[in-house]
Amino acid sequence: MTQLTQDDIQNNTFKKACDMEELLQAKFAYVAKQIQNKELKKLLKTLEMTAQGHLAELKQEMKKLDVK
Repeated sequence: MTQLTQDDIQNNTFKKACDMEELLQAKFAYVAKQIQNKELKKLLKTLEMTAQGHLAELKQEMKKLDVK
């Protein structure tokens, strides 16, 4: 059995985190389009933007650490 290196673990963790943030962003956007409640829609849009910010931070950190 092949052992994972620290770089492999780091790369996989960053990629998984990006995938999760993209999924959250898409879910928030989808639900926001489906509902009529303006307060809830506003909250979901805020959460979508937060996920987008997290994704940008992750990608910036990945670039700095040369994660591919």
